[in-house]
Amino acid sequence: MVAGLSFLSVIFASSGFAWAVSAIGQSGAGPYIIHFNDMAGITSVGDLGVILGMGIFGVVVSIMNFFISLALDERDGFLGKVVAGSTLIFAVLLFIAFASILNVN
Repeated sequence: MVAGLSFLSVIFASSGFAWAVSAIGQSGAGPYIIHFNDMAGITSVGDLGVILGMGIFGVVVSIMNFFISLALDERDGFLGKVVAGSTLIFAVLLFIAFASILNVN
């Protein structure tokens, strides 16, 4: 179960990253809206490097937590499942962040 949750986390993080890079690569260069707030409007803009940093960071965190959750699952099954579940939530939120960045731009 821990390996399956961790594998899903890596899939969500890497597929969102690949989707964002392919969609932004086709749209061309320019500043991209990273964060939008209803009260203040556009609060953060960035280039392709910001999106690459988000994606690489998300994939690295998911892979590191995959190994951490496997090691914790051998010692204590509950902690391994907690780390794997929280990593899955992190990866899904990262996927949603990439989807919203693509939707706004």
